[in-house]
Amino acid sequence: MRLWSTPTNDQRARQIWLYGVLAIGFLLPVVTSVGVVLGWFHLHPATQGRLFFKVAYQAIGLLSVYFALRYQGRRLKDIGLFLEPSLLEIGRAFALFFGAIFLSVVFFFALSLCAPLLQYHKTYDSAVLFGTSVGFLSILFTILNPFHEELLVRAFLITEVEGLYRSTTLAVILSITLQTSYHLYQGLPGALSHVPTFLVFSLYYVRTRRILPVILAHMFLDVTALAVYARGLH
Repeated sequence: MRLWSTPTNDQRARQIWLYGVLAIGFLLPVVTSVGVVLGWFHLHPATQGRLFFKVAYQAIGLLSVYFALRYQGRRLKDIGLFLEPSLLEIGRAFALFFGAIFLSVVFFFALSLCAPLLQYHKTYDSAVLFGTSVGFLSILFTILNPFHEELLVRAFLITEVEGLYRSTTLAVILSITLQTSYHLYQGLPGALSHVPTFLVFSLYYVRTRRILPVILAHMFLDVTALAVYARGLH
């Protein structure tokens, strides 16, 4: 009896597109974050050139998932992106936003109390993300980032892993693991404090198959971080 069936050509193509999209979208952030934790790299405030690169990088990631779906005869709607949110979905986005803040704060302090050794150093400040001043590119990056992350690491990854390996649990674990890995530049406690948020976002998507409320909740988080940072500059 064979435990694993031989992949068909369609499955192989789907695997290649999945791994290709994830490599395009996240290989560089993962390598950078791991390198920061290991002391190989040092982060610096985002210049206009670095912000432009970030925006271009995210645009390329979004194009990669679009072409991956198009090649397979599918659309963004097939991974849950509907750009006509109802009032109910907007309300759910705010609920996810406030829930994410609460869970992240609680989990961060729990980590601080239970494992103080995790707080061995701080590896970044917000200037790494937004630059030394808030301008057009930092705002564009803040708006584009939730689409890049949630469409690739949540909607596309979960949909494809479920389709290829028939396991929602595996899909959610891989999504959370990948998303946590490229946040390691924030330090281990900071990265781990996001895990409850990533879990809630993943479970919401798995249950509803609608990604826009998750994107909006993520955007509210990023805009809030940008606003707090901008206020601190004055």
